[in-house]
Amino acid sequence: MQEQRKQFVEFQLGKGEFALLPAKQIIEIKRLKVEDIVPVPQLPSCILGVCQWRGNTLWLIDLGELIRLSSLTWSNSNFILVLLVEEKTIGLVVPKVKGINYYDIEELLEPSEAFFNPELIPYLEGFFLSQDREIIRVLKPEAIIQFDSRSVFAVDSF
Repeated sequence: MQEQRKQFVEFQLGKGEFALLPAKQIIEIKRLKVEDIVPVPQLPSCILGVCQWRGNTLWLIDLGELIRLSSLTWSNSNFILVLLVEEKTIGLVVPKVKGINYYDIEELLEPSEAFFNPELIPYLEGFFLSQDREIIRVLKPEAIIQFDSRSVFAVDSF
């Protein structure tokens, strides 16, 4: 059987916790400066605010907090993964980008409540086990973008 390899962006969510998103849906990776964030009050804590990106307003989400793994530690070494799904764009803020890697999708394992918090499962496509037997989560871009698209992401500008 021939391998079916797919390209993913691998990034850190918390201490020792890594995740993947399909590379074809990440349209830019850039360093985030704290001073570039404009806070927006009275929104869930995982929404950091907005910033300017290519002349548009980009919502910034603390991805680790959204999926209830860990909250971001503020520094100028954080990154934005600009995610595009169905013509909607958001910025996912993560502490570290490990790189772009290929994984054999035949090795993708189904998420289970035996391994993951039930609140995380809707955001998971599945997971891979590394050679060191560490879990590498594969996130569902569609679930992330749908987090609160009815209210928060429907706003185009201020």
